[in-house]
Amino acid sequence: MRSNSKPISFRLVLALIILVCVEYTIIQAILAALQLLSADYQDSSDFYYIISNLFFYLVLVILSCRAYLIRERSFQVLIGIMLLFLSCIAWHQVSAQDRSSLAALEYNALALVLWVNASFILIAKCRRKSKRKNFSELVKLDTVKKQKNKCARCKVKLERYGLDFHHFDGNRSNNNSSNCTALCTSCHRTIHVYHRTEA
Repeated sequence: MRSNSKPISFRLVLALIILVCVEYTIIQAILAALQLLSADYQDSSDFYYIISNLFFYLVLVILSCRAYLIRERSFQVLIGIMLLFLSCIAWHQVSAQDRSSLAALEYNALALVLWVNASFILIAKCRRKSKRKNFSELVKLDTVKKQKNKCARCKVKLERYGLDFHHFDGNRSNNNSSNCTALCTSCHRTIHVYHRTEA
């Protein structure tokens, strides 16, 4: 029971972090939009700075929302959120007076590189589970022979109708004979129920 509470609390903390990121980026995007609408800029460089801020934060809002949608892929989301956070820090290192200096351009370039990497991480598809492939008859017969016609788990004699074959490493497309285990139906069911409650 303890092992189940740990992932739930981690996922809850991760969801809260994502929601704070969404809120922060929405506020920053709204501030940039209000600044743009107020026409409170002296020259074209101020205008372009405000537009770039608005664009930067709108994309961060979208990426933060994407992170919330895929939060079950916790490692991928955690890396993406860290990169988004670092890009915000780099973006804010530039002061209003110092926007055209070389250091400001370097910070903005760093922020954009982090931003692009976060985009790739958060938008990238997760590797899908491979489709189930059945073991060949030769592999099945070889496995039963190696196990002396007994269940690998409970050692009960295997009957023709109660014979299941299990992918030992969990990879359903790996049909090597070393990955095949002959089990009685009861043991096979128990293994899969145990793995389902563990996940």
